[in-house]
Amino acid sequence: MSHRNPHRRLRAATAGLALLPLLLAACSTGGGDENVGDGIKAGQVDANQAKVKDGGTLAYSIEVDVKNWNILHATGDVFGYRQILNPVLPHAMISQPDFTMAKNDALVSEVKVVKDSPQTVEYRIRPEAAWSDGTPITADDFKYTWQVQDPQQCSACEPATQAGYDQVASVTGSDNGKTVTVEFKNTYQPWRLMFPHLLPAHIAAQHGDLATSFNDYFASTVPTWSGGPYLISEYVPNQSVTMKKNPKWYGDGPHLDQLVFRILTDERQAVTAMANNEIQVVVPRPTLDLVEQLKGISNVTTSLASGLVYEHLDINTAHPALADVALRRAIFTAVDRQAVIDKTIGQFAAGTKPLGNRNFMPGQTLEGTAAYTDTVTPAGLGDGNLDAAKKILTDAGYVLGDGKLTDPKGKPVPTLRMRYSKGNQVRLDTSVLVQNQLKQLGITLQLQETDSLGTTVNTGDFDLIVFGTNLDVIPTATAQAVFGSKGTHTGYKDQEIDGWLTAAARTLDPQQVIDLLNKVDTRISEQAVTLPIYQTPTLVAYRSDLGNVRVNPTRFGTSYNSQEWGVKE
Repeated sequence: MSHRNPHRRLRAATAGLALLPLLLAACSTGGGDENVGDGIKAGQVDANQAKVKDGGTLAYSIEVDVKNWNILHATGDVFGYRQILNPVLPHAMISQPDFTMAKNDALVSEVKVVKDSPQTVEYRIRPEAAWSDGTPITADDFKYTWQVQDPQQCSACEPATQAGYDQVASVTGSDNGKTVTVEFKNTYQPWRLMFPHLLPAHIAAQHGDLATSFNDYFASTVPTWSGGPYLISEYVPNQSVTMKKNPKWYGDGPHLDQLVFRILTDERQAVTAMANNEIQVVVPRPTLDLVEQLKGISNVTTSLASGLVYEHLDINTAHPALADVALRRAIFTAVDRQAVIDKTIGQFAAGTKPLGNRNFMPGQTLEGTAAYTDTVTPAGLGDGNLDAAKKILTDAGYVLGDGKLTDPKGKPVPTLRMRYSKGNQVRLDTSVLVQNQLKQLGITLQLQETDSLGTTVNTGDFDLIVFGTNLDVIPTATAQAVFGSKGTHTGYKDQEIDGWLTAAARTLDPQQVIDLLNKVDTRISEQAVTLPIYQTPTLVAYRSDLGNVRVNPTRFGTSYNSQEWGVKE
């Protein structure tokens, strides 16, 4: 099997995140002890920090049964799967609720760039860090995890992403494998995103070559091993994954005797189970009804935080009519994002405001440097200004008459197809609102649902489309995948953008990265290619007697710190 284009794969993974059950549409708050409807509280890093006692069982509701036990694999990179396997896999780096990427103190004592040219990063693994069978965690595990995500070493491997791993020249060990030295071919700015999950090299060696162990064994086999705080003791398909303490765990905790992931594909069941105390934690995809139900459950706390997923409206610039930037600008000028918010997620996340950037979220920093800049409002987009939209059109030679729009050559602007995810009420409601707003410009939208959002996005089978993108805490690779010429799904290609993206990936100066990515964002606004609508909030609801369960609105999700969970003292 020949390897696929790495940019295309990352783009597919990014678009596919919009399909994941817990990231689809919008999340918000519900129920219990905290105020509901007060808007999104950014970065609740310190929420629910408590001393807990040892013992007890915690049940966490997950919407999906595990079909692939290798979360580094292209079809295993699913939010629900990551929630289940976070407590089992060792992590060199973990994304935090405040959108930073931090070293995992349990596994590594130090992570640093030791050389700039060639860029060289050193990881110092704690001497006591070991797999559950007693085998030390070493550089061998880093090396295997690198090799299966590098197309030059394993063209038949099918990882979810190759970003960064294809830039590594070597991974070597010293100090009995407890010091890992990673040397890069070129400077790679988002290096901190690498090695969030490690696979056991000594077990891989027992199950064939790189591709066989990675694609087949780790994907199809329930782990009987662990490098994290918990060890899987039982898996009942479509019902539950039960975990016990890992006797070889090298960090603090864990406190619970058992951690159970209950598989409840119907969120209504999860609400009932929460009310009956059959589950104690749920991260739901809310509807207004669901939020109201959660409000009615006593002894449940909800925690809401703004996340790294954002909803946006995109235009396919390859469409003959939409190749004209004037028409695109008029469309985005006529769209009223606040009206969309008020009729959709604003009903259960009051205070949500339109988003002004595609690479950084409000309040986000990069190595302590403020990153967010609103490039959308200065371009006049998204405020529902119909007069300004009509002026853009008339200045460009369009004619609006009898409710119909004709282009400068006298040809009617054709009916345009707007796609949205099947079964996603929020996106359907958004599409209807946009349809009504554009009708006032003489533009007719035909609404079409899709049951394969990733395919629809990646093949450009749309004229307009609404979906969500999951940014990473360091957005360089995502920006390259979404806006670079090799990865763009909108058909818009820009050599200057390509240069800025390459430069952003090749500098370790955070201010330069921020400036370059905001230049990209400004150009996308000026060219009216995509329109950010809102930052999607993330919710966790949990029983109020639990300590240290909190929302983590990054790719790691709520189970990032499961070893700290327990019943409050």
